[in-house]
Amino acid sequence: MELVFQEKELNYLSRILCETVTQEQTAELIVPDSYPDADRVVDAFATALIRSEECSAGAAGATGNVQAGVLFVTEGGEVERLETQIPFSVRKEFDAAYDDCTLQCTCAVTGVDARMLNSRKVLVRVGVRCTLSVYARQSRTLYDISAPAPTLQLRRTRLPIKLPLALGEKSFVLNEEAEIPGSKPAVERLLKCVYRTTVEEQKFVGSKAVFKGNLTVHALYECAEGKLHSFETDLPFSQYVDMDEELDEREPRTVLTMTSAETEPDGQMDCRRLLVSVNLLAQCTAYGEQEIELIEDAFCTDAELTPKWSEWGVTGILDRQSFRETATARSDAPAGGVVDAWLYTDEANRRREGERMLVELPMAVNVLYVDSEGKLQGRTMRPTVELSTALSEEGSCGVCVTGSGEIFCAAGADGMELRCPVSVELESFAEHRLRCVAGGEIAQTEATGERRPAVILRRTETEQDVWDIAKTYRTATASVMQANDLQNPLIPADTLLLIPM
Repeated sequence: MELVFQEKELNYLSRILCETVTQEQTAELIVPDSYPDADRVVDAFATALIRSEECSAGAAGATGNVQAGVLFVTEGGEVERLETQIPFSVRKEFDAAYDDCTLQCTCAVTGVDARMLNSRKVLVRVGVRCTLSVYARQSRTLYDISAPAPTLQLRRTRLPIKLPLALGEKSFVLNEEAEIPGSKPAVERLLKCVYRTTVEEQKFVGSKAVFKGNLTVHALYECAEGKLHSFETDLPFSQYVDMDEELDEREPRTVLTMTSAETEPDGQMDCRRLLVSVNLLAQCTAYGEQEIELIEDAFCTDAELTPKWSEWGVTGILDRQSFRETATARSDAPAGGVVDAWLYTDEANRRREGERMLVELPMAVNVLYVDSEGKLQGRTMRPTVELSTALSEEGSCGVCVTGSGEIFCAAGADGMELRCPVSVELESFAEHRLRCVAGGEIAQTEATGERRPAVILRRTETEQDVWDIAKTYRTATASVMQANDLQNPLIPADTLLLIPM
């Protein structure tokens, strides 16, 4: 006789690919004939921009450009700027059996530096980190029997798992004006502009993922007197992403990627405004907790049951933790004062120690400063942040830098001391291997003529589960629990049990 189950569909998104690709790109920049010879490079900066994404035929990829710039000092002591666009591309393959896949891609600069090859040529080197996440719609069948016969024993388990359920994205443009603070002089020449995005608030309202954030604009400029000044401002924005379903009770996670960025002075004689135009791609994932109920095992007290098994794996989100840390570094180079500093974060290093995951997040801070002789110089300082979180053996974690505050850099005759506040989010997740009864065949046992005892006395040699004991003797687990007044299904060793048959 066939054991028939009711079927229920579990629908969710499976992340079938999550790969981070780091690469290094270089470019040679030629000093124009209209510039004097270069004496030394003092700063390098870069912004990563995604141009296109593609996900089809078992492969995902993205292409983009790095907007890179270099500041150098000429032999005459003037500060000049060189710019270039450095292309990059990443590609990863995945199981081609999946179709209707969606790609989410984030990209960031991990560090940038430059050096002179000669007085007319500069080499710039940029580190780029791209994370490709591919999601595919999944449907799994769950099996259950709502009213089993008294002779059919079922061992159920309930597993609440937080899963991605829906995706959405939207491109939008920020055209804003960044005001120069009144305490600083007007802009004569813009030398450097870099950007950072943060999401401050996010929630679902019906089928819309609503989020608020800031675009941080960091600029270095030269005033009419030829001195260098830096300033940083936050440009707030509020946007939404349309999703395909109502998601009020779900948890959103929105990531932002820049696709273009441009900043220029407003063109006035006494320039106190910078015109900022940035294109952003917002990608939103909706997470929701799904309770998966499975039948882990089954047996019959009056027949022989041969179960049919179903096995599959699912990745569930365990937790998200936010950390606010301050990274520090020190340089022995004597300095008369700091002009500017900007932070880049590299790929995190993970190391497991017992039930904890240790995470080290390396950083690179490009510092522009004046040395003890009054000359403009540049240096890269490398602080790190160390984090720790409890994590089971099956778990892993992803690291996302969600923001950083104002960099403090003190200069003196004995060197420079750097302090960088940074906000980091750790997302822990686990791969669950699920095995459940999906059906089976019941065969009646042949009568042997032997009388079956009404009760058995048995002493446990080791700690045992009452289910295993009941299955061995083909009796109901509830009967064993009731006969021995058990509150816990785990029975200690050396326990005398009364087993009703």
